[in-house]
Amino acid sequence: MVALTKLNKFLDHLEEYFGVISLIAASGLIFLNVVMRYVFSTSIPWSGEAARYLIIWFIFIGSSFAVRERAHAKVDVLVSYVSPRVQKVLSILASFFAINFCVFLIVSGIQTVQNVAAFSSITPALEIPMYIPYLAIPVGASLMLYRFSQLIVEDMKSDPNNQDVEEDHL
Repeated sequence: MVALTKLNKFLDHLEEYFGVISLIAASGLIFLNVVMRYVFSTSIPWSGEAARYLIIWFIFIGSSFAVRERAHAKVDVLVSYVSPRVQKVLSILASFFAINFCVFLIVSGIQTVQNVAAFSSITPALEIPMYIPYLAIPVGASLMLYRFSQLIVEDMKSDPNNQDVEEDHL
């Protein structure tokens, strides 16, 4: 249990720090390139590509963070009219469907990474292996799968009459 707590704290910090750093770096690169273009009539050739890949990674890692915080978009019109016990069942069911989708993303993401790596292609401006941007898919989906699994455990342990289900974390 201690190892699981340490893993959760590590992943919490990873998601948060990576999210903040990547978003600041991407925004900084875009801002710097705009200033360079309009003030100095030149640009940084690799900044757009770097910002694009940082945002892609941010989206996939940030999705895991959103799952952890139960902040994903959801339609709760139906859920708000049912009993807490049915809400709990629907939450578990939704997490199971999400896990299936994550497994699909992981498998197809790994296949895509393997295909891209087989061609040994590199990105045009940064000249890094092209599989690195594509790794965001299986890495982010794996983190989301872990977080959806956590939600199922939380929901199964929670009292359906307790309204603070969304504030509990493993």
